[in-house]
Amino acid sequence: MRNRSLTAWSMAGCLLIATCARAEDLAAVVEQTLEYDSQIAQARANYEASKQAVPIARAALLPQISGGWGRAYNRIDVEEFPRQTYWQSGWMVNISQPIFDWTKWTAYQQADFVVAQGAVGLADARQAAMLRAIVAYFEALSAEDELKRTNDYLAAIDAQLDVIRRKRAAGETTVIDVQEAGVAREQAQLQRLNAEQDLAAKRRAVEQVSGRPFSRLAALPPTAPLPPLAGEGVDVWADQARSSGFTVQAKQLEWEIAKMESKKVRAAHYPVVNVTGSYTPAGAASGYARPTTTTTGMLSVMIPLFSGGEIQARLRQTLALEDKAQEGMTTAMRDAEAAARDDHARYARERARSESLGRLIRSSRDTLSATEIGYKVGSRTSLDVLRALDTLYSTQRDFMRSRYDAIVALLKLKADAATLGSGDIAQVSSMLSQGADVAR
Repeated sequence: MRNRSLTAWSMAGCLLIATCARAEDLAAVVEQTLEYDSQIAQARANYEASKQAVPIARAALLPQISGGWGRAYNRIDVEEFPRQTYWQSGWMVNISQPIFDWTKWTAYQQADFVVAQGAVGLADARQAAMLRAIVAYFEALSAEDELKRTNDYLAAIDAQLDVIRRKRAAGETTVIDVQEAGVAREQAQLQRLNAEQDLAAKRRAVEQVSGRPFSRLAALPPTAPLPPLAGEGVDVWADQARSSGFTVQAKQLEWEIAKMESKKVRAAHYPVVNVTGSYTPAGAASGYARPTTTTTGMLSVMIPLFSGGEIQARLRQTLALEDKAQEGMTTAMRDAEAAARDDHARYARERARSESLGRLIRSSRDTLSATEIGYKVGSRTSLDVLRALDTLYSTQRDFMRSRYDAIVALLKLKADAATLGSGDIAQVSSMLSQGADVAR
């Protein structure tokens, strides 16, 4: 019995270790962010509120029915007859149906744009949250790589310092060489300290956007190819961002709503036609009057004649706001196009840069090996070895950063064109390995 209990606890422990050891990929972090993000919740609530604009505007075009009950005091004065006073109670029903009211009809048309604006706002909030998760994720990976690089660099400096000290003990080198290596080691220690602090900050950033900490994040293997960019040129991406970007769509809808506001103000000059009816049966009271029933039906035509200049002032106001919305749309289109061009250029630049840095890393390794051999035979100095080490590890740092920058630029480019989706996240996640531990 005791053995079975130990076996059960062992299996549970192994399961817990396996669960904790699993590295979370980009898709998991993005999904968690979409569930946690408060800005998405705000946009969703705003969208739910905006969807009510249609039934509210439609209700103004439908019949309005009201009913009630009342009690009235009546006093009748007739010359040469006694005054009559009595109480009378009864109920009433009123109905009103607009026949022609261009203001209400325009408001009904405007409601569709209000709903669309809420939908675009929600989509924009989701995409913005995805980008925040993407940036935080790759900044955390970059910080992890930098910490690992500084540890490797410090270990290489220590190994070279041991060689220099042995040579110093044998009288084959000078104290200056030892001092130079010591300075290089202090610089490497400072780099590691900065990397540790930066990693802690980047891990907090991931927790802030996703709502929970991730101890392990899947990393991008150095040999993994970067995701390709579709064959369209930069002009195609720029045009799509200019016409379809979420910010552009929101500004376009804002302009349409502003134009509808101007139409509503102009409609105040038009006649308003309504059909109204009422039914009021009133019972007799105190014997002074017989029960009476009043039924009324009326077609009314109201024509605005003079409003003190209010309509003209409101029209000038709405036209100015319409111009403001149009200029805001123009600015959004220009900004979207510029952002798409910048992100396209950044992706192309960082992709080419990472390829060049990859070749430079191989050359730097060969140079370091040759310099170490030259140092052993006396044709190179210890300072030459330290410089070769610094070149190699600096190039490795730039190589890793350029790969992350290229991926982020590609995803931002798709966001500029409002095409960033779960498929793009899944494509990048499939490139990530399960071997990186952000905590180490």
